[in-house]
Amino acid sequence: MTEPTVVNVAEQAPAVADGERPLDEFLLANASARTKFVLPEGRYHLDGRVDLNDVESVAVVGDPHATLVVTDPDQQYGLDLGGGWGATPEESADRVHVRNLTFDLTADGVGAQAVSARAARDLRIEDVTVRGECASAGKKALGAIYAAVTHPDGEGVVNVSLPDGCAFRPDAHPDESPVESQTSHPIGISVTDDHRGRLVFRDCHVEGWVNNGGYLAGGEGPCVVEGGRWKNNGNADLRLGDGDVARDVSVVHDDASEAGYTGCGLWLQEGDVRVEGGELRLPDCDNDGLRVSCAEARVEGLDIDCDSSARVLKINDGDGAVLLEDVHLGDRGDGSKHAYAGEVWRSSTVVRDCRLAFHSESRNGLNLLADGILLDGVTATHDGGDGDGGTTLLVKSDVEIRNSTLRGRVDVDRKRGGALRLQDVDLKNCECVGFDPV
Repeated sequence: MTEPTVVNVAEQAPAVADGERPLDEFLLANASARTKFVLPEGRYHLDGRVDLNDVESVAVVGDPHATLVVTDPDQQYGLDLGGGWGATPEESADRVHVRNLTFDLTADGVGAQAVSARAARDLRIEDVTVRGECASAGKKALGAIYAAVTHPDGEGVVNVSLPDGCAFRPDAHPDESPVESQTSHPIGISVTDDHRGRLVFRDCHVEGWVNNGGYLAGGEGPCVVEGGRWKNNGNADLRLGDGDVARDVSVVHDDASEAGYTGCGLWLQEGDVRVEGGELRLPDCDNDGLRVSCAEARVEGLDIDCDSSARVLKINDGDGAVLLEDVHLGDRGDGSKHAYAGEVWRSSTVVRDCRLAFHSESRNGLNLLADGILLDGVTATHDGGDGDGGTTLLVKSDVEIRNSTLRGRVDVDRKRGGALRLQDVDLKNCECVGFDPV
């Protein structure tokens, strides 16, 4: 590809760098088929939408860093680059780069989208920060970052910080319940339906977005999430689809009692999804921690800790294989909302080499509800079993357990078809109900 024309904004338009003229007018007036706009350190006023979709290559880059300021509450869009909604590879820019920028949305009532970017081959949204709570009441649901790589062979990287989230305004949607209105609020990061390539989300910080923190289940191309912090987002902190992988992510939910909206932690929504390492912390959460409703899933090396009424684990919907391996779970949750820390509704679920510890006398451990579940190499304990609480496993189906250690109470509900097949299982000091441990 021919190298782009480099335009130094401060050199060519000092009035733009001084804030006397808006940046958007300059970018629109000076874009060619291939342009790289360089913004030296400063505060640039973004007074309107920068719609550069009919280009081959476009970059907007801070040098070393620049701030784009939005002050108009009626403005909905910021940088809209590389292709319109539903763009094909032929209709998209080949390359789109947005780097080293802070979007200042701290003015009262401001809720503009920061970046919407599509590229066929090379997409980079790096070192981008959005400051200010996104106020979106009365507007169409927008997100801070929309991204897609439209060619199957294309690649992209996204590294953004969205720490201030969006305002929760259910009163702006009077025809919906507060829970229903969540989907009418902004998303932190959204992968759009025209995504076909590969996107890597590296060390992102996404917090306080009512309608999903990262909705990455859109499109057909894989998304790889590497690290980052995903915290207190509604619907899901991180929502993944077919071919997606989350590696070493940190997911935290600690404000359910104050937020007013509800959200789960990791939602493996559709297709074949993997989770490799990372942590899931639920100090104050009232929804599912790990929700598996995709066709197939493999979750390895995840560390889960729960002190709230959240259902830590829910595996349902679909008949494909689900593997939990080397998962460490510590639950001290309040059973007032969910009586069981986890529920498994799907056959062909394998729990292997996991450590599951339940500590609250007001809540039970795992509820096993589908035939064909296998626990292999599992240590499952419950040390809060006074009175009627403290069941480690409740078995309502045909379940096999091998090479495992169980403590607390294991209850087989024969009236509902529960049956256990045991092989090399240590049941010392375990109360066995509804089955013969020998």
